[in-house]
Amino acid sequence: MYYTAQSGDSLYSIAMQHKTTLQDLIALNPQISNPNRIRVGEKIDVGNPWVLNPWRGNEWEIGMEEYQKGIEEYRKGRAEYRKGRREQIKYKKR
Repeated sequence: MYYTAQSGDSLYSIAMQHKTTLQDLIALNPQISNPNRIRVGEKIDVGNPWVLNPWRGNEWEIGMEEYQKGIEEYRKGRAEYRKGRREQIKYKKR
């Protein structure tokens, strides 16, 4: 799969967008003589999108889903805590 470089892109930003490492991107693109300089419109090989590794594919997506679930659980817990505190304060005022 190829990516066409845009203005402001760097190999690092392209690697992050495609969930791969900078070293893998450099290895896939031997035609790039200076990794610090890429030209606008240059075709950059970003590898096979179906290959699963820790930076690409289901593992990353599953991790993000688990993270979002954790945030939701935390918010529910905080809401329950606040509700309990309000009831406790209301009970003490009687």
